[in-house]
Amino acid sequence: MNTIIIILFNFTAGVICLICGVNMMSDGLEKSSLKLLKKLLSLFTGNVFSAFLTGALVTAIVQSSTAVTVITVGFVNSGLIKLSQAVGIIYGANLGTTITAQLMSFNMMHIAIPVLAAGILVRLVSKKHAFINISHILMGFGLMFSGIGILNLGVPYIRESKHIYQLFIQFGNNPYMALVIGAIATMLVHSSSATVGLTIVLFNSGLISFEAAVGLTLGDNIGTCVTAQLASLKTNINARRTAWAHTLYNTIGVFSVLIFFSPFTALVIHLTHLIGQDSSRLIANVHTIFNMLSAAVFIPVSKHYISFIEWIIPERK
Repeated sequence: MNTIIIILFNFTAGVICLICGVNMMSDGLEKSSLKLLKKLLSLFTGNVFSAFLTGALVTAIVQSSTAVTVITVGFVNSGLIKLSQAVGIIYGANLGTTITAQLMSFNMMHIAIPVLAAGILVRLVSKKHAFINISHILMGFGLMFSGIGILNLGVPYIRESKHIYQLFIQFGNNPYMALVIGAIATMLVHSSSATVGLTIVLFNSGLISFEAAVGLTLGDNIGTCVTAQLASLKTNINARRTAWAHTLYNTIGVFSVLIFFSPFTALVIHLTHLIGQDSSRLIANVHTIFNMLSAAVFIPVSKHYISFIEWIIPERK
């Protein structure tokens, strides 16, 4: 019983730190570059490819595809950008957000507390907005890696508990169940980065198989679409089409990977080892390669994809 209590406490504390850290870091990055973000999105999206590059760059800066997608829906609703531009931004936003997962795949637990302390110190000594944003970035970074560290500390207790460890053995090899769990978890926490971070911990500790970890990561990409759908409620037809373009883009990509699951996983493993990385980077690379492949497939056929979106979501007469 004591072991189960420790596991529950550890898991809760780790997940809370991870989610709060990701959200705080993204919030600080977003607020510190909001004007630049909006300017880039409104100016450098002339065609689908330039919109893709802009979406990737902006999301790499703010580390929140959700924020970029919601802003994009708002821009379409206000007529600042067209649906064709918005679709390109979405392709790029999905790729740009994978940088957080790449960051989390490195072992940076040893600097988590010093960075967190530095963030708190900056927050205490300055009341200027610029420094407050910097403090949020630092505290978020520190909390994010503290959360990963706390979750890693709980792994031995999970192995010690026969009942809980048996659950991981029983369900930790099923990519389809993992996909559903990943989608639901991301819908609830509104952060694919946080759930991918948790997936990295579970896989690197050997609690789930690579196939199940891929399933969780694919599910994260579906679950993250909910926020854009909520943002599009009570907006015009093109804003709603933008939200659905995001949802269907991710969903089609996920189901395409499920059809070619074995070749996809083999590709990720091959590329990871080809560039000299070890298995601890596999899940971050799944996230990145999935979104790179999706963009590579969709960018050349964007005109047809937009026509498809307009067909399934027609204007109300």
